[in-house]
Amino acid sequence: MRVTKFAASAIAVVACGSAAVAVAGPSLAAVNAPDPDMSVVVPPAAVPKTAATQQQLDAVGQLGEALTLFSRIGKEAQSKTPDVDALKEMQQRLQSATGRLGDSLRQYPPGSRGRPATDPVGDVQDLLRKLGAAVHKLVGAAARNDAAGVQTAINEALSVVKDLLAKLPLAGGGMPLPTPLPL
Repeated sequence: MRVTKFAASAIAVVACGSAAVAVAGPSLAAVNAPDPDMSVVVPPAAVPKTAATQQQLDAVGQLGEALTLFSRIGKEAQSKTPDVDALKEMQQRLQSATGRLGDSLRQYPPGSRGRPATDPVGDVQDLLRKLGAAVHKLVGAAARNDAAGVQTAINEALSVVKDLLAKLPLAGGGMPLPTPLPL
């Protein structure tokens, strides 16, 4: 059987086209397929967007940032040769994060937006100050290469963090978390 140049070119084009469709076919088919998440539509009225929820989300974000920074400060302070400049920079970032956390809690004072009159925001502010003081001791002890002072400051700060987690109003209705969280 004799194949002409035209027939060979046509066969090559068909083969390449088949290979391209075999490779790209599933993704091309998925482009026009309905999104499985779109089958369940939640009406906008069913999603509550309250100021208290937004405040709680802000508080969780700021708390997460503060705890992460505290963890990094503690680990750096326990290293054999702590970088004091990095510790001081992280300490400033921690102070900024705890300040934002305190601000997010102050936006909704007790008795407003469904919060009870026995709001622990004042206690949280005191605990944030204690955490700042403990971290200040920690950085100072690390700068002096005082291993015992570093460990004492870390233990003090961890105690403050446990109290902070117990008092922070993050549960529904602005109440503190119901169970103490283990650290």
